[in-house]
Amino acid sequence: MILKDVLNKLKDRQSRAQTLAEYNYKTALEDKQFYLIEKKFREYNLLYAKNPSEKILQELDKIKTERQACLDRLGLEISPLYNCKLCQDNGYKNGQLCSCVKKEVSLRIAELCGIPNNIKCSFESCDFDVFGNSQQRKLMIETYQKMKQYCAKFPDTNYNSIVFSGGTGTGKTYLISCIASELSYLGFDVFFTTAFGLNNILLKSHTANIDNKLEYIEPLINCDLLIIDDLGTEPLYRNVSAEYLYTIINERKINKRHTLISTNLGLDDILNRYGERIFSRLNNKADSLFLSFGGKDIRLDI
Repeated sequence: MILKDVLNKLKDRQSRAQTLAEYNYKTALEDKQFYLIEKKFREYNLLYAKNPSEKILQELDKIKTERQACLDRLGLEISPLYNCKLCQDNGYKNGQLCSCVKKEVSLRIAELCGIPNNIKCSFESCDFDVFGNSQQRKLMIETYQKMKQYCAKFPDTNYNSIVFSGGTGTGKTYLISCIASELSYLGFDVFFTTAFGLNNILLKSHTANIDNKLEYIEPLINCDLLIIDDLGTEPLYRNVSAEYLYTIINERKINKRHTLISTNLGLDDILNRYGERIFSRLNNKADSLFLSFGGKDIRLDI
């Protein structure tokens, strides 16, 4: 969803730039001087295509100068002003995601995760010096390397559900942002939501009429990676929260889709809060990974 949203945003931006340029061109043609210059410009372009002589080229350059001077007088720009000059707001360059897309994805994920936009969300930008304790730093380096390998193998990994458990400020959300960025760069459909936001989606589905219920749930079930941040901080709605959460997690496991959860809860807390069914899905040793993040709040050290 994140990559799709960014590409749709670029597409809209590209369309607006092209529409404005087309409108400006039509407006310019209403000016008699520009109309005559443009007519001559087209004629010489055709002549040069048939006979690319130096004389015609010189005349064409002269007409281009007159044409631009006329546009300057009118105060009109008839070429689309794209935000990104590399991909012209297409999102791709030479068949690869443009750097502007990666930047937009990183900013979007940082916003969703509540990370300051001056901090880049990527494995390459990780600063392990924020972990003052050497043992904790070593553990986090190993964890980040493991998660980078997870992204490289995605979706053909050993685990289709991963839980990051630990106190506030221990690095869970930043690691999630790195994973979300990496997989989005690779073209996978990543859906990010907080537990509170998920609860609102589930409540809307529960109260919607029968024909509209699935439109809220399907993106959660069908995305390549579903990320739920801060599970356990949301209020529990009777017949909604745990029941729908189980359905989503179970359907994703059946269809071999990946789910990544961060939480302050331990395994026993998850069992007590959400029940045996959800607990067993998240603690299935065959296809689930439960990682504990220890240490103090690293944000206090910055």
